Amino acid sequence: MKLFVALLLVLTGCSRKSTAKLIVPPLPKVEIADVPSPPTPSIIVEKGSNLRAIATAAYHHESFSSFVGQLNGISKPERLLAGAKLKTPSLPVALHDAGLDPQYQPAVNALSKSWTDLAAILPEYIHARYAARARDGDRFVVPEKIRKALLTCAEALDASAEALSHPQAGHVSPRSAIRQFAGASSSLQRFSQGFVESLDYDTYLVEQQFGIGFTNLLFWVQSHHK
Repeated sequence: MKLFVALLLVLTGCSRKSTAKLIVPPLPKVEIADVPSPPTPSIIVEKGSNLRAIATAAYHHESFSSFVGQLNGISKPERLLAGAKLKTPSLPVALHDAGLDPQYQPAVNALSKSWTDLAAILPEYIHARYAARARDGDRFVVPEKIRKALLTCAEALDASAEALSHPQAGHVSPRSAIRQFAGASSSLQRFSQGFVESLDYDTYLVEQQFGIGFTNLLFWVQSHHK
C-alpha cells in the first residue's frame, strides 16, 4: 500500500509536506540549437502507424502522443490517415512556433534539454540497476556518470519550474505542467540515490510525466498563457 501511495504521488506531481526550504538551482543556459531535434521536422504517416509510434520515433516515448496530436490539431487520433503530413520539430521549436512568449523560452529550452538528456541516460540507469539485481524497495550503488546525469536533469527541471512559476503580467503560470515536472524531478533525485521504487513502473511514470508536462505546456501556450 505504501508503494502504491508513493507511486500515485509521483504521477500526480504531489509530495508530502516538508519544512525544509527549497534551494532552487540556477537556470542552465540552453539555446534552442542545443536541444537535439527529431530525425525529421515532419513526417508522412505510413499505413498502419499511429500517434504513439510517431511520438516514440520523434520524442523518445509514446507519452508524447498527445503532444503530437495537439501540435497538429488532431482531435481524434483514431482517425489518423495514412499520407497525412505531421509536424515533428524539436520541443523548443514546437513551443516557440506555437506562440511561446520569449520570456519563457529559456525555461522551455532547459526543460527540453533535460528530457533529451534523460532519454539518453535512462537506458543505462535501467541496465545498471538490473545488473545490480536490485528489487523493489532496494538501494544500489548508481554509477557516478549516471548519478550526475540524473541530478543534472532534476536540477534543470527545478530551475525551469521556478522560472515558469513567475509569469509576466497578464499571464498565469502553467501549474499543471509544473506539477508534472516537479514530480519527475523528485523521482530522478531518488533514482540518483539508488532507491528503486518499482522495477515495473517508476521509470515509466517519469517518462509519462515528461510527456504530460510538455502537452500541458503546449495547451498553455496555445491558450495565450492563460
